[in-house]
Amino acid sequence: MKVLGIIVEYNPFHNGHIYHIQKAKQITQCDYTIAVMSSSFVQRGEPAIIDKWIRSQLAIQYGVDLVIELPFVYACQSADYFAKGAIQLLHAIGVTDICFGSEDGNIQTFIDISQAIQSHNEQYNTLVKKAMKEGLRYPDACNQALKIILNKEIKTPNDLLGLSYVKEIMMNHYQITPHCFQRTNEYHDTTLNNIASATAIRQAIFNHQDFSHALPHHEYYQNNIYKLDDFYPYLRYQILTTSLDTLKSYHMVDEGLENVLNKHILKSHNMESLIQSLLSKRYTKPRIQRMLIHILMKNTKQDIQDAMNIDYLRILAMNENGRKYLNKMKKVCSYKIITNFSSYHHPALDLELQATKLLSLISSNPQEIINKEYSHIPYIKED
Repeated sequence: MKVLGIIVEYNPFHNGHIYHIQKAKQITQCDYTIAVMSSSFVQRGEPAIIDKWIRSQLAIQYGVDLVIELPFVYACQSADYFAKGAIQLLHAIGVTDICFGSEDGNIQTFIDISQAIQSHNEQYNTLVKKAMKEGLRYPDACNQALKIILNKEIKTPNDLLGLSYVKEIMMNHYQITPHCFQRTNEYHDTTLNNIASATAIRQAIFNHQDFSHALPHHEYYQNNIYKLDDFYPYLRYQILTTSLDTLKSYHMVDEGLENVLNKHILKSHNMESLIQSLLSKRYTKPRIQRMLIHILMKNTKQDIQDAMNIDYLRILAMNENGRKYLNKMKKVCSYKIITNFSSYHHPALDLELQATKLLSLISSNPQEIINKEYSHIPYIKED
């Protein structure tokens, strides 16, 4: 039995994602397809443009059998942590293969690099730390270390994520076979073609352009769209009324960033101007955005540490094929399988509720999305 795992955000769900599902199923010839999907916030440190229930329902409608939630504690993190959470959950649910799109398009590149990092782990870590001390951002430091050790480079965000997936599989000796295929467009391509990047489509949505040809069910993106900018008044209040010692305790507020935040919040007039003022050789835009989300949620470093030991699988949506697979896994899976938010308690679920409450601040139906978090049962597509 072959069980395909895909790691997704669907922010938003577009034609390229339909191609990904179809291509991955074709490559692996799988019996079941399982997606692990970011919840209310995505890896770039932004709110997902629409809620997770609609995104998971769309996944099922276009060929996924089962959607499980990637908890906030792993979703709003760097590539390595994001991959760690996603691969761990896919392993727990019995996935035998994963498949991702990449600019490189050759899975052997990722395997070779992962093996090189493992066999030169001490040298790799030393080179990364040295490069970061010299002011390089973490992705650039990793890339420089790879160039020295293997004379190969991984530069694009999708390929960096793909490498993190393969590293996680190999490091833990998971019995999962990785596959990849060539992406149909570049990550930051802003051309609004039939298959366009998520970046281009989000830009079109925010600018009220016609994006209907690039999205299935584009009607979902007409109202109640979530934007990072809308959190700015809450963030400004939070930073201005929080002591430096408390700010320093929040996740990702490191190396004196509490002082920089305190200085620049007084001069900024919106989210983008604040982010631009915090950019440096050391800190990328996504890294800063993730930090700001953690500040908004008041997540301390200890809160994140406590929530990382995930031992559950939260089901968001399924079809009949997925339900059959889930019934099989209930007998052998060591993780608690939950379909109801109130049926299990875990620090990561506490963070999930906090993330939803944060999202409710910019929602036109705040009470509805909080109620959904408590009471929503998985969408089931009948055959």
